[in-house]
Formats: sequence, C-alpha cells, structure tokens
Amino acid sequence: RANIVRRDDNLQPEGEFQKRPDQAWAPGERANIVRRDDNLHPEGEFHKRPDQKWAPGERANIVRRDDNLQPEGEFQKRPDQTWAPGERANIVKRGDNLQPEGEFQKRPDQTW
Repeated sequence: RANIVRRDDNLQPEGEFQKRPDQAWAPGERANIVRRDDNLHPEGEFHKRPDQKWAPGERANIVRRDDNLQPEGEFQKRPDQTWAPGERANIVKRGDNLQPEGEFQKRPDQTW
C-alpha cells in the first residue's frame, strides 16, 4: 500500500476570528395582560343541585327459568390417587471386551 502524501499549501488564517458575544439567559419580553370589562351581570339566584346521599341503584329481580334438562345415571369421577414415584426400568450394564494389557505407569510420589 502506498504512503499518504500530504502536500503543503499557502493558506494561512489572517486576523482574528469573530465569535458570538456571550449572552446570559433572560426571560422573553411579554406584553402585559389586558382584562377588558364586560356588561354581563348575573341576575337572581343560581339553582344548585340538592345534596343527595348515595344509595344503591334499583335492580330487577333475577328470574330463573326452569328447563327440562336432568342428569341421567351416575357421573364418573376420577379415582382418588395418592402420589407415587414414577416407574423406571432397571439399569442394564453391558459388558465389553476391553481388557487392560501390560503395566500402567504411575507418577512418582512427590514430597513437598
């Protein structure tokens, strides 16, 4: 990969850069609220709702209609069962034909 070549130029900053003047926050200027008078005046007394105490609403009586459906015979229920552990098959250990031959090498005992 080729190296990056940065060429020099003849552009130099001259003079001072102008910045925004620092300003402190001040609330916006708003016009004063003008309340105009009107010629509306209440005449007489206002009627209020009478104070009422809470009472439950009125409900119609429940109507139970008769039907011609009757259970016939006896219902079958599940027999009551107590918990018992699940049934598991016996473990079968299969034999193999792998036999160790020769002597095994042990690590020598180390003393600390």
